[in-house]
Amino acid sequence: MQVILLEKVRNLGNIGDQVKVKRGYARNFLTPQSKAIQATKENLALFEARRLEIEKAAAETFKAAEKRATTFKDLALTIAVKISEEGKLFGSVGMKEIIEALKKQGHEIARSELSLPNGPIRQIGEHEVTLILHPDVTVPLKIILIEEK
Repeated sequence: MQVILLEKVRNLGNIGDQVKVKRGYARNFLTPQSKAIQATKENLALFEARRLEIEKAAAETFKAAEKRATTFKDLALTIAVKISEEGKLFGSVGMKEIIEALKKQGHEIARSELSLPNGPIRQIGEHEVTLILHPDVTVPLKIILIEEK
């Protein structure tokens, strides 16, 4: 199915690109999220008429993401966890725990903005996760796990 992207989509394309995607991806994700419209002559004409407006909104979104990125730039998040006598974690630290710890420090992020490239953290020490605030704005976030006393 051919669609016209209304915003930049990671690993797919930029604003205005016509890309071929699977019908279910377009119908269930891109269209409901207002990220794309079906590529028809009418929609293409409509997009070209609104192109400047869409690009301006995208630029504002990018600037807002860059501004948010500065708040996370040098942030090191410390999380206290329970460990066994052998020094192993009980369970793991996943997205939920990281998001809650960020909320306690006054930072709001959505679950979709957090990426755990190596999966849940299962060891004490320093680890790095990625915040994806915009397709072009990613910020590394240092997570430090310490023993809960």
